[in-house]
Amino acid sequence: MKMNDILNEVADNFGISPEQRKLANLGRVLMDAATTTKDDALSNTMAKVGNELTNFGATFGPKNVADLVKRTGASQTIIGKLLQHAEAVADHKAALANDHEDGGLDDTDTDDEFAAQDDDELAMQADKAARARR
Repeated sequence: MKMNDILNEVADNFGISPEQRKLANLGRVLMDAATTTKDDALSNTMAKVGNELTNFGATFGPKNVADLVKRTGASQTIIGKLLQHAEAVADHKAALANDHEDGGLDDTDTDDEFAAQDDDELAMQADKAARARR
């Protein structure tokens, strides 16, 4: 779905639309990323856009792209790039969470390759056993 399609979606007065929920989540991703961004100007822009996205479609929040541009001072192009970045970060975090649930990041399994005896230990035990038989 294109940025304009998402941003121009109008929610009903009684709840939050799926598009608003998605924008709010992307806004939170941007605000989180802003805290670790070294460039102050970029960090401030990320935080402003993120904050406004969390309120998109709300009573006093931006209602369309023009409102978002006006409230944040960021161009539509910059907002689009920030949304793409936030989606990439969110997708990456979701993929990591799925890997963890599927066991890909599970470090509690019992098949620990470092707990097994190494070749030197096995050779020493074999030598010891051979000497004991003599």
